Amino acid sequence: MTSIAMNRRTLLAAGAGGSAALLGGGALAGCSNRSGSPQNAPSVNEAVIRPAYVPYRGVQPDLPGNEAGVDPAFRNFPREHPKVVQEKPGSGQPLTGMGNIFYAVPPGPDQNTYWAGLNDRLGVDLKLQMVPTGDWSRKFATTIAGNELPDLMQMRVIANFPQLLDKKFARLDDHLAGDAVKNYPNLANLPEASWQAAIYNGGIYGVPIPRGASGNYCFVRQDLFEQAGVSMEPKGFDELKELMRALTDPPKRRWAIGSWAQLRKHLITLNEAPNGWRYEGGKLTHQYETEEYKQTINDLIELWQLGVIHPDTFSDSLQSKALFSSGSIAITHDGYLGWTQYVLDNVSNPAFKLGLIPVYTRDGSELAPWHQGNASFSITSLKKQDSPDKLTLALRVLNWLAAPFGTEEYLYRLYGEQGVDHTVNAEGNPTLTKTGQTNTVLPIRYLADAPPVIYQPGRPDDADQQHAYQTKILATSVADPTDGLFSNTLATQNATVDRNVTDGLKAIIQGRKPFAEWDRLIDTWRQQAGDKIRAEYEDQLQ
Repeated sequence: MTSIAMNRRTLLAAGAGGSAALLGGGALAGCSNRSGSPQNAPSVNEAVIRPAYVPYRGVQPDLPGNEAGVDPAFRNFPREHPKVVQEKPGSGQPLTGMGNIFYAVPPGPDQNTYWAGLNDRLGVDLKLQMVPTGDWSRKFATTIAGNELPDLMQMRVIANFPQLLDKKFARLDDHLAGDAVKNYPNLANLPEASWQAAIYNGGIYGVPIPRGASGNYCFVRQDLFEQAGVSMEPKGFDELKELMRALTDPPKRRWAIGSWAQLRKHLITLNEAPNGWRYEGGKLTHQYETEEYKQTINDLIELWQLGVIHPDTFSDSLQSKALFSSGSIAITHDGYLGWTQYVLDNVSNPAFKLGLIPVYTRDGSELAPWHQGNASFSITSLKKQDSPDKLTLALRVLNWLAAPFGTEEYLYRLYGEQGVDHTVNAEGNPTLTKTGQTNTVLPIRYLADAPPVIYQPGRPDDADQQHAYQTKILATSVADPTDGLFSNTLATQNATVDRNVTDGLKAIIQGRKPFAEWDRLIDTWRQQAGDKIRAEYEDQLQ
């Protein structure tokens, strides 16, 4: 519940207008049990045959991944680009899709050679609804309620989500379960853990967008660390506090960190609080309920009073990324994919030096257990079709879009046409042109994607740096035991209830409410949602 990444547990129904309206009536809304619905019972989902895992071996990394979840790393883009989809998925048919976009909407295929080239390679007339992130909740709700579904839809977990899938989207077991997925080799290459997000109602209801185990990085402005003469490995709370004091210089408009919530994430790890939930003896304990979390609150109070956190930290308009790039803050927690964006945002600043720091336990004696990220970002579901051929076409398109790093298909999907959308340097690394930066931002990576790798064009040392960091932090990492599970209470009630906890916590940190208020907040959280969420998860874990 503190995870930054979007996933099936946190893509909530805020502003969705209620599940009954989305499902077209009240009957389905009433047939839920603690796991969401009878057909979504834990025993039913446990019996689902997962897609076979057949990893792609056609491109070899410079630094291999490992079983702890470290991603394979490439110092340069492979010079050979094997073609892994030998035939075009379609033969000119129309195909519709809908996904979230985080950039300006690009031109259509009549003015966008990249999009036109993608359609040619896919053999379809791909029509996309590209929804800005601020409009995603509303657009998802109205699309479902209006029953004007695209063929491919990036999903958002809402109230009574299993019933929604059962009523409106295709069950894909015949196409993907077990060895059937081998007809789509790039989908068979997706990590096994990521498929859990697509399991509902005793079947497979989508294709996952996989994400790496590291989840987040603790990014730092290494140039500012070096100027302040502080360690890149602060060991324990006391060293962290002194480091933050040394980095802070209010007259120069500089603070150690911008976001109190990001600092909370750091301190939760340092104090060894659970990654969301702790599962022991058949029982779940939420991080809110632990002494480690109370220690984290005390630490936040101390650091706020010390003045090392940006003074606008409690404002909803705080822009941590911009403050980090400008040098107004020196530390930020962000998704690991943020590495590329920080590099691109600061190409014109020769002083900018990006670094990463690990988190040690409170006493500094050892690395703290890293909180793993979620195995998938979201899933793409396929609407029910009268013709099985249309489902096959959609899966063939997703298979093409999921082509692995280094392949011909991957190169075009991310970088477009050489000489138009990207250029290539002497080492074979592609760089997007201005045209490519505009044209290639179609949200197809939120319809299907390859397993993550570590790679930064033209910066081979970055691969070594990130790979070493992942190797260090994931050696002692812990997963959230509820990742990939569904709680109907979380989807229907938790957004409001958790916001009350967060608002109360902000008041405690700022001294507007006493520390004792925390126990009352958590009692209310348990009564209003927490205990129900716990029970729904425990049903599935047992």
